[in-house]
Amino acid sequence: MQSATDLELVAAFCKQDEKQALGILYQRYGHLVVGLCLDYLKDREAARDATMDIFEKVTLKVCNQPIDTFRAWLFYTSRNYCIDVLRKKMREREHRTKISSLEGVEYESDERPLSEARLDHLPAALNNLPEQQARCVRLFYLRGHSYAAVCEKTGYDLKQVKSYLQNGRRNLRIQLQKLAHEQSE
Repeated sequence: MQSATDLELVAAFCKQDEKQALGILYQRYGHLVVGLCLDYLKDREAARDATMDIFEKVTLKVCNQPIDTFRAWLFYTSRNYCIDVLRKKMREREHRTKISSLEGVEYESDERPLSEARLDHLPAALNNLPEQQARCVRLFYLRGHSYAAVCEKTGYDLKQVKSYLQNGRRNLRIQLQKLAHEQSE
């Protein structure tokens, strides 16, 4: 079986459920996939984990797709997997940035900005903001749109959107503090 071509090994795996055939393909190409993943992910452990995930996906996909050259197909599958991992990390980083920009606002108490008490006051606080600020804050923070999407939906340019968001965060903090203070009286 060691001397079989890649496509013969794929056929053996798909038609006869030969797990050994997949093992041989892993021996042939595992190190190349690790190298490719390392180029994209820049982390040796992440590259090894990605390689395991990729070969797991290979077992699920290889029989359902027409493959002319296994090596090329594996390369594109690996590349796409790594790009998806990077996109996911980027989305998580953007989400953390949005959350931290809301959390970075100073409050008088230890209360988090999105606690239940603050959430109760959020609609009223948003209604007290100038319309442009409220609209940008809703789209960016509450609906998760990007700066570009907020620009597109509102018709404001990027500079205006960033200004409305910065001022909106500050004014929202003030409104939330004011409403919390009024409730405690």
